[in-house]
Amino acid sequence: MSGAKKAAALGCGLPLVLIAGVLGLCVLFVAAVAGGAAEQKAEAGGGAPGVSQGVPAKVAGVNPVMLAAYSNAADRIHGVRPKCSGVRWSVIAGIGKVESNHAGGRKISPAGNITPHILGPRLDGSGVGGNTTAFKDTDNGRWDGDAHSERAVGPMQFLPSTWEGVSGQDGNNDGKKNPHNAFDAALGTATYLCGTGKNDLGNDAQLRKAILRYNQSGKYADDVTGFIRQYDQLAPSTDNSAAGGRAGDVIQAALAQQGRPYVWGGGSTSGPTKGGFDCSGLLVYAFYKGAHITLPRTSQAMRSLKGAVSRSDLKPGDIIVINNDGNWGHVGLYIGGGKMVHAPRTGKNVETTPVTTGYWTQYDWAIRRVLR
Repeated sequence: MSGAKKAAALGCGLPLVLIAGVLGLCVLFVAAVAGGAAEQKAEAGGGAPGVSQGVPAKVAGVNPVMLAAYSNAADRIHGVRPKCSGVRWSVIAGIGKVESNHAGGRKISPAGNITPHILGPRLDGSGVGGNTTAFKDTDNGRWDGDAHSERAVGPMQFLPSTWEGVSGQDGNNDGKKNPHNAFDAALGTATYLCGTGKNDLGNDAQLRKAILRYNQSGKYADDVTGFIRQYDQLAPSTDNSAAGGRAGDVIQAALAQQGRPYVWGGGSTSGPTKGGFDCSGLLVYAFYKGAHITLPRTSQAMRSLKGAVSRSDLKPGDIIVINNDGNWGHVGLYIGGGKMVHAPRTGKNVETTPVTTGYWTQYDWAIRRVLR
């Protein structure tokens, strides 16, 4: 946890390691991330998805929930920034390492909530942490607990003013945008790094430029890049979505629908209806398309299928019915690598998301294996 922090649109740098008694450099800059809601809507088409890079099953020094958050953000960024390519888990993890040592020393719930909160020094111009420019409070202390001055917050150290802009994201589909949540903060970081233009973070020069937007310090960029390179060398988990046979066909049918909007009651054996899918409609389509199996139409009915298996025996192609509403009202398709593909809820699109770590682990599951 070191490096300069953001202020204005992600702007003033100061080190979180003040807590450890280490002072750092304060760099004031106005980030070149322009636009807002209108521009986000304008990005709705085109662009290449992020790099599909296997994520290791575990990484030394990284809490499994943080690792899941980095992976989730890399998977989902194309839906937020369609013009951005080259985003991979290691890029986000490089930022997380330097900013907070992956929320080291904190408790992280399965849903990604971090306690106690990670707060940077008060940006009151006092010189503490190298900060000599005062930044007055913008959030009435909502995120940083300080109604006088700004503080950088969360594992990725956003300023409240930046988080309240277009960078703030809901990374775990709980309807909230919380910089103290691992999933939200990781997706917010990917969003900020991408900017609003056509960027390729798989290109070294463009990646460095993006990191310098996050913090205008050459040493910071060197440190982050060094960790990214280390993480890029780690072997991915062998449990991935490259399932063969009918399971592979079903998974690919579902994955091909990523980006389709959630529509209540949407989806049939023929494909999307009313422009999209709901959670069970997506599985009805995928199983019929990939294996010529006709599933029941609702998640509750899918729970009644034969072939129950335990979480410890989860395999790609399994159906996961989740009791997140007291009525077993959600269902997803396990694709391997600790992830499922699903249609989340109104306002969201079909996506992949961590399921064996993170938000969904807190609920009861009924797993059904119809592919044998």
